[in-house]
Amino acid sequence: MPRIARLVVVDFPHHITQRGNYQQKTFQNKQDFIYYLNWFEKYRKRYLLLVLAYCLMPNHVHHIVIPQKEDSLAKMFNTTHMRYAQFFNKCHNIRGHLWQDRFYSCVLDEEHFYYAVKYVERNPVEAGLVNEPWQWRWSSAEAHIKGLKGKDQNGITLVDIDQFLKVDNWKEYLEQPTKKEIVEKIEKHSSSGYPLGNKEFIERLEQIYQKKLVSRPQGRPKIAKN
Repeated sequence: MPRIARLVVVDFPHHITQRGNYQQKTFQNKQDFIYYLNWFEKYRKRYLLLVLAYCLMPNHVHHIVIPQKEDSLAKMFNTTHMRYAQFFNKCHNIRGHLWQDRFYSCVLDEEHFYYAVKYVERNPVEAGLVNEPWQWRWSSAEAHIKGLKGKDQNGITLVDIDQFLKVDNWKEYLEQPTKKEIVEKIEKHSSSGYPLGNKEFIERLEQIYQKKLVSRPQGRPKIAKN
């Protein structure tokens, strides 16, 4: 799926992800996680970004956020990741790019937002780092399990997710793996930038932005045979 210019839809949830360059580790110790999260909280507040869910993995990050301005995503993540990269390289005596390319993003409809939160918070389980999502400190899973409001255990201000997502039992919700085809869709759309949603959702965005937001098959069109 080809990549499009970044689409930012104000007041809608977006999945954001970015990996370390050549899949190198972006966090090597506890201090690294803490410094990243401190800058993340500082700049998400400055650039008007609401945080619904997140997970920091050893070599990449995931966030589910709602931008309140069109430039919220670019300003917040570019600034945070630049500051963190400078800190990381200095602390670990490393040169070169820490992050691989620009960050990936896609806007989500209600159904796929439901699956994306689970996908993000289950990342450490799928990677074999922990047995349960809430055992991984560097994510929002613990706060959601405990029903915490406001700042979580890492000092990140989380929006009251119950306003956006109806989950009767967070423990049961996170214990159930996300279906493989859903995971593939989330990863595919995040890397390409195309919105992830049903037909009506995509058509509504196409009307607003006056452009096609559905991926077309790559390659030359087939010539009809007589």
